Order: sequence, then C-alpha cells, then structure tokens
Amino acid sequence: MNPVNSKQKRAVMGVKEAEVSDFLRAHPDFFERHLALLTELVIPHSARGRTVSLLERQVVALRDQLTIERKNLKGLVNAALDNTRLQQRLQKCFELIARSDDLHILLETLPSLLQAEFDLGVVDIRLLDGKTWPAVPVEHMIARDDSRTEALIKRLAGKRCLIEAPVSDLLISLLKNDSSFNPGSCAVLPMLTAEHSLIGWIVLVSEDRDHYRPDMDTVLLEGLGGLLSATTQRFRLA
Repeated sequence: MNPVNSKQKRAVMGVKEAEVSDFLRAHPDFFERHLALLTELVIPHSARGRTVSLLERQVVALRDQLTIERKNLKGLVNAALDNTRLQQRLQKCFELIARSDDLHILLETLPSLLQAEFDLGVVDIRLLDGKTWPAVPVEHMIARDDSRTEALIKRLAGKRCLIEAPVSDLLISLLKNDSSFNPGSCAVLPMLTAEHSLIGWIVLVSEDRDHYRPDMDTVLLEGLGGLLSATTQRFRLA
C-alpha cells in the first residue's frame, strides 16, 4: 500500500472534519445522549496553556461572548443617551428660531445659544443681498460680489451641509477675526429659499478637529439649516 502524502492526509482529514461538523449540526442532542463524552474530550486553550474539557471550553467561550455583548450594549446605550441629549439641546435652538418675530434679535441670540449648547467657539450668520433685509448689524451682512463669497457659493452648490476639518483658509477669512480662537473643524449650513436660491449661511466652528467630521451624519444639522432658512425668509423685504 502506497503511503499517503501530507496533502492527501489534509484532504482526508478535511472531509472527516466536515462530516463530523455536519453530523453535530444535524444532531444537536448528540452530547445529551453521550454526557460522559463531554468530560472526556479535551481541547487546547491557548490563553491558559493547558487542555480543558469541551464543556469548560464552551463555558469560557460563552463568558467571552457575554463580555463582548455587554460592551456592545453599553455602547448602544451610551449612543442613545448622547442622541437624546443632542435632541434636547437642538430643541431649545429650534424653539428659539420658530418663535422669533424679530430678525435682529434672532441674529443676536441664536449664535450665543448654539455656542453654549454645543461648546462652539464661533457661530457666524451671514445674509446676502443687504437691500432685501430689514436693518440688521453689519457683521451679519456680506456682499454677493465679494470674491470670497463667490468661492463659498460655488462650494455650497447642491449641498445642505458643508463639513471642513481642518477649516480652510477661505472660511477662516470669512469669520469674525479673533486671534485667541484656533478653528479645528466647522459645519456650514446654507440658508435657501423655497426655490433653493442661496440667501445666506450659518457657520458653526469648533476648536476640536473631531467635532465635525466629513463622515458624520448631518441630518440634524441640515434640519437646523432648513428651519433657519424658513424663518429668516419671513423677514425679507423683497
């Protein structure tokens, strides 16, 4: 009889292992009918450097799996709590915007509220086309024919939220000058008419580079921009 080479041995062993696996899956009560076998079977346990019974190994595996599941559950609970707190903070901002009946007051109070609720360094609201708005502080107006404005308008085209991390020189040049503040990341929310014409924007800036990330979900931010757009339009003169 010719000796079986190592490759053939692995093939034979692989078939037998597959057959055993299939059998055990098809007969999950096998070990109930052969309880003594559970204590006789031993398998290596790499973490402890010794052999253990199959039953003990199953207990260890289940314990490890339970630890992982608990960590996953804790992560989900923490994420849910974070989302709840985020929604509560946003609700304060939404209520302030929805109840506003004076554009001047809105432009002065909303940035402060957003800064306090979301730990932001700068919140900058700008409106285009000055003649279409009632008298508002000059720091909230910006000329459409400004070269920086034109560049940002192009970048906002077709977007409801623009995330930058790090913050570009273009955005920094448009923000109020504050040498003590170091922009790390920002979100730019365009304010649009019902016909999707740009009438302004709000920039939310954090010193934390990870506060706003390109891969983050921006649905709530877009909601903030949409509500602010609808509210500011009520104050337009033409």
